[in-house]
Amino acid sequence: MNLDEIDRKILKILQADGRTALSEIARRLDMGSATIHERVNTLEAEGYIQDYRAILDSELLGLDNVAFIRIQTEAGHFSEVAERLAEETAIQEIHELTGEADLLLKVRFGERSELTDLLSRIGRYEGVLSTATDMALRSVKEEQRLDLSE
Repeated sequence: MNLDEIDRKILKILQADGRTALSEIARRLDMGSATIHERVNTLEAEGYIQDYRAILDSELLGLDNVAFIRIQTEAGHFSEVAERLAEETAIQEIHELTGEADLLLKVRFGERSELTDLLSRIGRYEGVLSTATDMALRSVKEEQRLDLSE
């Protein structure tokens, strides 16, 4: 499926506020609600829209500490380690890398003891050779929105 200008505008609107009513999108784009409904259904079916969710305030929830963990694994084990790490709820992101580390994790937690416990568990995973952790002092920008300009 190739995205046209209208599809991109729909995605921009929903990315800014996933609760925007389809009738409101239709009004903004000067189109019929049925047409917008059909286009959104197609965007969902094709996988362009994966989910709708609320963005929570991590500080208010007491989860305001962020760390990045680099993991080196035994040759050929990074995928199975990554799959196991995906089960850890404190881990927000897992990326397979080139370079010295095989995996990069973004972790959010409340108490530093939670990070210590997580690192201890990861260190016991079969296939993990080493970890290196960096604590974020301050988050300047965290963005989930994608740049949809052409």
